[in-house]
Amino acid sequence: MKKAQLTKKTKKNGEYKRSGRKIILKSSKSFRDMPIKKRLLISFIIISILSNMAGVVGLIFLQKTSSEYNTALLKYGMSQGDIGKLGIEIEKTNTLVRDILFIKDESELKSIKKELVTSLDVIEGSLDSIGNYMVTSEEKDIFNRIRTNLAKYKQTRNQVVIYSLSGRKDDGLALFRSEGTTIMNQISSDISLLLQKKIDNCNELADELMILKSISIICVIVAIIASSALVLVISKNLTKEISQPIDIMRKVAEEIADGNLDVSVDIESKDEFGMLAFAFSKMINNLKAYISEISIILGNISRGDLITSTNEDYKGNFIEIKQSLDNIVKSLSDVFTNIKTTSDNVNLNCEQVANTAQILSERSVKQTDSVEKLSYYMNEINEQVQSNAQNAKNTNDITISLGSDIEKCNMKMEEMLISMGNIESASRDINNIINTINNIASQTELLALNAAIEAARAGDAGKGFAVVADQVRKLSGESANAVTQTSNLIKNCIEAVNGGKKLAEDTAMSLLEIVNNTKKATEFVSEIDSASEEQATSIEQINNDIINILEIIQENSETAKESACASQDLTAQAETLNKMIQRFKIE
Repeated sequence: MKKAQLTKKTKKNGEYKRSGRKIILKSSKSFRDMPIKKRLLISFIIISILSNMAGVVGLIFLQKTSSEYNTALLKYGMSQGDIGKLGIEIEKTNTLVRDILFIKDESELKSIKKELVTSLDVIEGSLDSIGNYMVTSEEKDIFNRIRTNLAKYKQTRNQVVIYSLSGRKDDGLALFRSEGTTIMNQISSDISLLLQKKIDNCNELADELMILKSISIICVIVAIIASSALVLVISKNLTKEISQPIDIMRKVAEEIADGNLDVSVDIESKDEFGMLAFAFSKMINNLKAYISEISIILGNISRGDLITSTNEDYKGNFIEIKQSLDNIVKSLSDVFTNIKTTSDNVNLNCEQVANTAQILSERSVKQTDSVEKLSYYMNEINEQVQSNAQNAKNTNDITISLGSDIEKCNMKMEEMLISMGNIESASRDINNIINTINNIASQTELLALNAAIEAARAGDAGKGFAVVADQVRKLSGESANAVTQTSNLIKNCIEAVNGGKKLAEDTAMSLLEIVNNTKKATEFVSEIDSASEEQATSIEQINNDIINILEIIQENSETAKESACASQDLTAQAETLNKMIQRFKIE
């Protein structure tokens, strides 16, 4: 079995060792006993403070530098511009005063005076602005001298203007050139001096700011390096304190993954790693107990003990393993019980199958005899049906010939009916002629009677005519009698013809009915012929089927014999299976 290697490492703030089957991490009862969340929070707060310190130092120096630059810009940069503007305005004022002395046009004088007032206002505003930018005492002294000289120059300027406006231009010019020029030169000198002072002071401040900038950069770099070093130290210690237990737990997990449960882990701390180590130990113990019991149960199963069951307190998803194991044992027990029951039933059924197969074999022999007799009888029936079919065919031929002869007779009768109809028609025509002759005889007799009457009236002259008339009357009477007899004969002939015609019609109808019945008989005989042929075919098919049945019965007989043998083999195997199952303990 795989065991952990013996290693031992000692660290500054703690140590861990791995010996035999136990992996131990010892920690001091200080910062490391804190929960990891709290330790991480404190470490990150310290790291954040150290990181922010460099930023704060840089921000302080940046604020200082920015303030100094603003001061330099306001008090030196902008003040230089204002001082320059002041000098320009003073020169402008001096020029305007000089123009007032030499210009005589009233409108131009008025414009110059207005421009002079504006320039004076600008000078006053510039003085107020520049006064706020004076820093050193020397700058203030120079500025005060400029202000004082400007006041003096203002008085001189006003006096020069008064002289010019009152017409005393020469006095004004003299005053301007003497006092005014002296004061103006002093003011210009002080302005130049003040401007130079501002430049010099600004350069000094710029040098100081460069030094401050360098110091700021150095301080920020030092702060960054110091905070980075502290952060690195804290991170290294924190990483080591977290990674060492994790590495130990990883190695334990690898041992467990490799199937080695003869390993334990003890981390002597109260943080999450200690709790995790306790959980690992508990997990290992539970797995050992589960595997031990499962091994015992599987060993019992291999020895045929199917009454065994689990006793350990399985938890969580392991409950499914417990249930599955119990179900496996129960299923195996049920399966073997069912196999035993089935084996007994198979043994019993095999005996019944053997007996049934024997009976089936004997009955198959009897069925073979019966089917052979049936085949013999069916052959005789087939011969008789074929003979009937031949007789029906011959009868059909005779019936067809008889029908043809009867149809010919029927045609002759129809021709005779036509002839008798012609005779009847001719007799009617003769009767009509006789009736005409009879009418003529009646009229002749009437004429003879009239002639006799006329002859009697004529007396002796008419006696000869009376004899003729009497003879004519006799002849007409005889003719009438002959006509009557002939008419009677013709009537009798017509009646005989009508009777013969009716008899011929009845005979024709009978012949027609005979023809129809003969056709039906022919159809029936034809159907009998077809049915006889179909019966012969069906009987032949039945005969073939009987032969097949005979073969099947013989095969069933052989199969029954084989089933009997197989049942005997199956009985022997069932007994063997019962002996094998008897080695298992089942409920």
